[in-house]
Amino acid sequence: MRSALKWSLALGALAILLAAGCARKERGHDYAVRGEVVELPSPANGNLLELHHEAVDDFVTHDGKVEGMDSMTMPFLVAKGVPLQDVKPGDKVEVTLHVDWQADRAVEITGLRKLPPGQQLDFRAAHPPGKP
Repeated sequence: MRSALKWSLALGALAILLAAGCARKERGHDYAVRGEVVELPSPANGNLLELHHEAVDDFVTHDGKVEGMDSMTMPFLVAKGVPLQDVKPGDKVEVTLHVDWQADRAVEITGLRKLPPGQQLDFRAAHPPGKP
């Protein structure tokens, strides 16, 4: 009986460890950010997509504070598989910006879709929630 109890406890502990190891913890934040393409990735610019983007009001900084990010033009890393073949400078796009301050690639575009050419964009300062 004692042996059966030990095996039950051991199998239960193993199941918990396996479940914990297999569970994928999502880290970081995803932001839907609209902007206008300034420059496409190329070897000359370090393979970065330069984007003039709208403000991100709920942007979380490296220290975990919701500070927002003003509208600006900046370069972004682009994840493999993000479709850029039909994108050109001047196009208006919405990107998924993934930010994980613990990752090797802390800030990168993980998704992109083109917006209609006439889409109005609002380039303004950020208005973080709870801030004046």
